[in-house]
Amino acid sequence: MAELEPTLLEIIKDHAVGLTGEPTRETPIADLGIDSFSVVEIIYEVEEKLGVEVPFNANENPFGDMASVGDLIDALEKLIKK
Repeated sequence: MAELEPTLLEIIKDHAVGLTGEPTRETPIADLGIDSFSVVEIIYEVEEKLGVEVPFNANENPFGDMASVGDLIDALEKLIKK
């Protein structure tokens, strides 16, 4: 699953309107400027590019307790390994 991190960072970069540089594992999710529509697009792209199904409830905060991009990457890695 070595390609997960660079693929996810690229997807996030494409949708992060609040980001001025390259996203890293340490980038706070709050700094990305991602709205709920972008979250849906990101999830779709992750499913498409990585071949994994992401359980998503539109009524819940998809980032939950995640504070950084690294938290998001780790959560996706766990999901993929199931």
